[in-house]
Amino acid sequence: MGSDRVAPQVSQEELLAAMPGVIKETLPLVPWRIQRLWRLKLPVQRIAVDELAWLFELPLWQLNGERFRVSPRQVREDPDGYPDHLRRVMASDLSYPIHLVEHNGRLVVLDGFHRLLKASIQGRREIDAMVLSRADLESIRAPA
Repeated sequence: MGSDRVAPQVSQEELLAAMPGVIKETLPLVPWRIQRLWRLKLPVQRIAVDELAWLFELPLWQLNGERFRVSPRQVREDPDGYPDHLRRVMASDLSYPIHLVEHNGRLVVLDGFHRLLKASIQGRREIDAMVLSRADLESIRAPA
């Protein structure tokens, strides 16, 4: 199929303009900092993988340098077609919890899509997760 080449750097505005509507509707569009997220000390909960499996439909990942081209479901169903993505998924470390936040009445992943897919591929029923509050999400917001 193609490789997981790095997509070119773009501004936040360009990224939002290129983002499919389904992602804009599903995920919070708050720009946040990964380092701030990882520093949060939140309780770890066990969350059912099936509760989050609907997120596997989102075209989250890039292909051949183009963003929003590959969904986790595609990687799961055609691992030979997406070897770079499959390698990243299988190399992900399930000892680190994923990060979730409630958005539009449902839990969604902020960080940890690769780990979530790995847990699903391995047949795990639950995954460790930290659930952010709205205040937590605001605390990791990137400066404007």
